[in-house]
Amino acid sequence: MFAQINHIAMISQQNTLLQRYYQSLFGLQASENTRGKFVFGGAAGDGTVGFNFLPHRDGYVGGLDHFGMVVDSIEAVEDRMKSAHPNASIVKRPSERPFAAYSGNDPDGNVFDLAQKNSNNLDGVHRDHADQDYSRQQSRYANRYAMRTPNPDEVAQFYADVFELQPANRKEGDENHHLTDGRMTLTIMPWRIEKFLGMSIKRPGPDHIGFKVEDLDAFKADVQELAEWNTFFASRPLGGSKEAEVRKKLFTDNALGGYQIADPDGNWIDITDE
Repeated sequence: MFAQINHIAMISQQNTLLQRYYQSLFGLQASENTRGKFVFGGAAGDGTVGFNFLPHRDGYVGGLDHFGMVVDSIEAVEDRMKSAHPNASIVKRPSERPFAAYSGNDPDGNVFDLAQKNSNNLDGVHRDHADQDYSRQQSRYANRYAMRTPNPDEVAQFYADVFELQPANRKEGDENHHLTDGRMTLTIMPWRIEKFLGMSIKRPGPDHIGFKVEDLDAFKADVQELAEWNTFFASRPLGGSKEAEVRKKLFTDNALGGYQIADPDGNWIDITDE
């Protein structure tokens, strides 16, 4: 594939704890190059996708923040944007960024990071993945990044045109777009304010992530055991109050997996074993 989704970034006031949660529950492995650097933010990965757990700095919104891709050619990305999607653009990042030479925005303003394959801008867990040629396999791995945006048709066409992500099968009546790099699925969902009747308004942008696990029953048992051993690592249950049930329905109606939870920070996670 021309492009591969290679990382997901979260912002948290407890980013170190959040990293330990994902390592414990999903088996993510920290890079030797990133251990001891939690003051800047931690990183761990599943062999293909790395997770950046960033500290919550002033002026930023916490939670899911952005995703990143590695591409065959940054120049080709720029040319494709200019020719067909002039409202999208990319900019060079500071040289100390260890995984993204560029950051960009799609036509609706959703942010993503970019690096070129086999470049010096890959470091830490992202370099580990590249060195292994995306070969390390584990039974639990990231398989989805979902976001809401006002113009989903245009945005989906952008990711297909510029990054050659391929449309995946859509269920009958599914208004969402699903595009894949062969392993990760980018889900693009419509954002309209009326979708949030009965609950607080969620702004456009990142919505949830997904993981593939070996067996849902085994995974549920691990969720319970982890919470019993350390309550700080307890996954958040969904629903409970009138408004929480509306939120839960919004999430589960757009989930592809058979089980949905939230991490200790409240980020939604869609789990499948299919």
